[in-house]
Amino acid sequence: MISRSLLSLFIVASVMSTAEAADQLQWKLSTGDSLKYVVQNEMATTATVGGFDNKTRLIQTMNMVWNVKTLTAKGNYVLSQVIDRIRVEMAPNEETSVVFDSGRKESSDMPDNQIVRSLGNVFRKIVNREFMITMARTGAIEDVVIPAGLQETLKIATAGTSSGLDEKAVEQMLSQTSVILPAKPVTNGDQWQSQQTIELPFATLQMEATMTYKGMDKRGLAVIDYVPNVTMTPKNDALVQFTLRESQGTGKVLFDIEQGRVAHMELNLRMEMQTTIRGQQVVQKIDQQTMMVLQD
Repeated sequence: MISRSLLSLFIVASVMSTAEAADQLQWKLSTGDSLKYVVQNEMATTATVGGFDNKTRLIQTMNMVWNVKTLTAKGNYVLSQVIDRIRVEMAPNEETSVVFDSGRKESSDMPDNQIVRSLGNVFRKIVNREFMITMARTGAIEDVVIPAGLQETLKIATAGTSSGLDEKAVEQMLSQTSVILPAKPVTNGDQWQSQQTIELPFATLQMEATMTYKGMDKRGLAVIDYVPNVTMTPKNDALVQFTLRESQGTGKVLFDIEQGRVAHMELNLRMEMQTTIRGQQVVQKIDQQTMMVLQD
């Protein structure tokens, strides 16, 4: 009898211990909250044609402000996202970098460099504009509302350019800040899936990531590792058809459970694609690093 009682107590204690160890990863925002994030994308591209390498480098940095407006009846957050500064640095074929920075006074003028002028003509249209986002507590983006008139403005601004910055591209830029969290509490080693679709001029990229909870770090932040799996579907009407030969990547998220927000996110992704242009085989290698950091 005593043995059975001790066994029962052991089982109950084990169950309680497991329950206490489970952590709930979800956003905790209140009306009036304001969060500042810096999102940086750095991409190095090497295109090999006829044995010769053509290298380009692109760094895009966005300073964003999230302002929580209200909560929906379902408990989702309605917030505005404002890009108050954007900086783009391009180095075509390892030449001297060309920089556009909306935070610099001269960016409001018409610079001599054609590339900078083109970038400024497009990116100035989205800086300091209020994009309304509906986000679930898991971080899933339910809706994105583009400011009235911006879609037509972007069409005019991008006419004759290769920027590719249309309404869909802006939505994808904003969705980069989305980190999908599990709906249920998790313990060390639990996994879940996250999906993101990226529309490119020549193909649709589908990135499905396996997220793994790794417990807490020394600072008390929840650590989430994720491994992305990328597939590519070429568009039939694209002028150039690419084939994805290889993709691999790693990522990490640091989530503040107490405050209920992402403190740090990073993704390292490498892809290799192949196509044929004018009878020549072109191999394109892309190394991309994405980082999002919450500012104090």
